[in-house]
Amino acid sequence: MRQVILDTETSGLDYEKDRIIEIGCLELIDGTYTGNKFHKYYKPDNLIISYEAEQIHGLNNNFLSKYPTFDQNIEEFISFWDNAELIIHNAQFDLSMINHSMSRLSKPLIKKELTICTLEIARKRFPGSKNNLNALCRRFGISLETREKHGALVDSFLLLEVYNELIGGKQQLLELNLNNTRCEKEISKSYQREFPIVHLTDNEVLAHDMMLKSIKKNIWNN
Repeated sequence: MRQVILDTETSGLDYEKDRIIEIGCLELIDGTYTGNKFHKYYKPDNLIISYEAEQIHGLNNNFLSKYPTFDQNIEEFISFWDNAELIIHNAQFDLSMINHSMSRLSKPLIKKELTICTLEIARKRFPGSKNNLNALCRRFGISLETREKHGALVDSFLLLEVYNELIGGKQQLLELNLNNTRCEKEISKSYQREFPIVHLTDNEVLAHDMMLKSIKKNIWNN
């Protein structure tokens, strides 16, 4: 099963007027991140990004001026998405932004049935609690060191960890073939340690054998 974690940053909150200025996507196969990602910046047409919005995501018109618009490069996103199930935090907002662009270009809209909204899942699990991405990361003990400001790719990696926790956490991860996972530094602190190879002397091997013989009905000699 192929899924795509998705997050966007926008010039504002009005899906009819505002534009997508950053998008980040991560590919999952059978629940495991494959290492395949999609990350792009876009200029917001002729819109001026407000100072308040810039304080949230750190993006401004000067930085984005060298990039195409999302509408101009939408085929790249469509090709990466490729009708996969989308996992989004507050899917209604991101989907509205993307579909408004699809509509402007007379392209088929993404159906809500093709999305999993982690915000809706979190609200059902933790009613009455804060369920934004920061709050969920703190709840699950997920590091926010990489999130100085909102960013589509960084937030996608955080959402991947949050989603894993929402669907079962470590219990769920045990069912995945982690040996084939190509996780990147943004989402994984290495838990693997290299242990030194210890070579035993003949005397140590002899002492070990004698100890085993002294234990009645030991299981190691069976």
